[in-house]
Amino acid sequence: MLGGVEGFFITGPHNNTELLLELGSPSPLAVATGVALIELLCGLVLVVGLFTRLLCVPLALLMLGDILLIHGPNGFFQDNDGYKYALLRFTATVVLIFTGPGKAALDTMLGPRKAPARKAPGFSSVPR
Repeated sequence: MLGGVEGFFITGPHNNTELLLELGSPSPLAVATGVALIELLCGLVLVVGLFTRLLCVPLALLMLGDILLIHGPNGFFQDNDGYKYALLRFTATVVLIFTGPGKAALDTMLGPRKAPARKAPGFSSVPR
């Protein structure tokens, strides 16, 4: 989410266009704006706890692209602008895809309730 805030309001999408142009992006300003928008909107909704599994998919894909295209050649460690932090974010989003929302998430509170267990036909809990 903070990456999206930085990409929109602090540095602006035009700050990343040179890097995306070097990577061969056909429209670097549109890609930079899209990435910032996905990070901002998905991050905001994820903090609230809505659509957890669905919104983690684009975030995981962004982090995978970040690891492979941007930070990968710099190695692992953060002091060399490596992919260590991007790998952490990728792993966290993949874990959320598989585990889903927690108990405090709005997904859980607003989600479908389990139907009461049905008894087999012909059996009754009332003694005869």
